[in-house]
Amino acid sequence: MQLKELSRLRQAVVLGATAILAVGVVGCSSSDDSAGSDSGATSSAAASSEKRTFEAQNGAIEIPAEPQSIVACGYAVLPLIQAKANLSAVCEWTREVDNMDAETKAAYDALPKVAQDADISTLDYEGVSAADPDLIIMGVPARAQSMVDMAKLQSLAPVVFLGPKAPGEWRTLGEQFADAAGVSDNYGEFKQQYDDKAGQIAAKYKDSLGTLTFGGVCDSCAGDPGEFYREFTSSYTTNLFDDLGLQFPGQPADPADVHGEFVSTEQIAASLGNVDVIVYGVGPDGQVSPELQALMDSPLWKSLPAVQAGNVVPVKHALAATYQTALLALDSIDEGLSKLPANKQ
Repeated sequence: MQLKELSRLRQAVVLGATAILAVGVVGCSSSDDSAGSDSGATSSAAASSEKRTFEAQNGAIEIPAEPQSIVACGYAVLPLIQAKANLSAVCEWTREVDNMDAETKAAYDALPKVAQDADISTLDYEGVSAADPDLIIMGVPARAQSMVDMAKLQSLAPVVFLGPKAPGEWRTLGEQFADAAGVSDNYGEFKQQYDDKAGQIAAKYKDSLGTLTFGGVCDSCAGDPGEFYREFTSSYTTNLFDDLGLQFPGQPADPADVHGEFVSTEQIAASLGNVDVIVYGVGPDGQVSPELQALMDSPLWKSLPAVQAGNVVPVKHALAATYQTALLALDSIDEGLSKLPANKQ
């Protein structure tokens, strides 16, 4: 399976090395001031040279204890921007641009981009080198590691590879990205809010929806004409339901696909005909992608029992992959679940 996620698989932050300047008029600094400046510079240099061992998917890696210039790719981009890590360049991460608040978007826009969105094979190694990194964090999917010239990257800086095998792994990986970047305290800010809200939603719908079965459709996983992407548990949209206690039964025909599969539209009844509720992603404005709209216009979609019963849940911010943006998705999910017939009886 090859997902063409977001069209291919579908702060102002340049915080690089900041010169430490002594501010003042020549001849006006006291010897004590000079000593203080030298001491500060020495302390900063010492901090950046200290090392620690980090356990990554590519082994035990010696990394700076306090990284000062980080290049991040894949799922690592947005959590590290939100946590105000010392980023000097990133790979494109346009899939969540619509989820970003103004401050985060400005920080993202200000960073040099070293690879096209969702295509790590386009990584610009000269661009990475120009960022002068002391740490490189690769958060691209594990299956894409073979597209990366690890030896070339490792010649530039220590490389921490932490790639998801399924979209729902953003929860644990986000904390690992922040740990590697030395900003764990900042990243954890929204986790408790997320946990609290997810717990409230789970309790709210436990009695009315707990016995129903759910299935998902990805709105941005472009396949060939005449097919759609069926999501099982912990996939692109459905992973946002992972903490809500709802049932997403089934698995791909090919276990290697893990969390979802492309299915011919002609087979939609066999794939989604037995679930009680269908969930799918929409844009922040509630609009459906052209690909998903074409599916919904099909008589085969309209004949599904869940669709005929009005048991469909559109999810805004469906590609959220951090606690901060997942909070927005939970608001949308709560709204959608509240409108299901089972909650209006």
